[in-house]
Amino acid sequence: MRGNDASRGAAALLGTAALVAGLCGGASAAAAAPAAPPPAPAAAEQPARHVLVTMIDYRLLLPAHLPPGRYTFRAVNRGIAPHALEIKGPGVADERTITVRTGASADLTVTLTRGTYDFWCPVGNHRQVGMQRYVHVG
Repeated sequence: MRGNDASRGAAALLGTAALVAGLCGGASAAAAAPAAPPPAPAAAEQPARHVLVTMIDYRLLLPAHLPPGRYTFRAVNRGIAPHALEIKGPGVADERTITVRTGASADLTVTLTRGTYDFWCPVGNHRQVGMQRYVHVG
């Protein structure tokens, strides 16, 4: 190679080497940076906690206090009459199970926020004769 050609070739080689080094350095810096934690799932995506609700003529047996969260209430009929479970409170507007015969059960999944929720049996006059319970969430 002649002098000028050699100088141009060396400059091109150095430029390419600098570019490759810069790209590799950026890639390793990106790889070394800690990954951000994944976002928390929305309430509707969180797994539900399971709570047993025993329906007996004419009472509802379930906890009086619960922390906020997503719940699946399993309403089990241990009484003689058919029963159902209905819930109303902050963010929950009259959600209910199907009517359940003796020995059977039904599930109801809802998200509970802070506040007081009314649980009752909507079948006949069951609520009026005592099949109702307030649950405090918070």
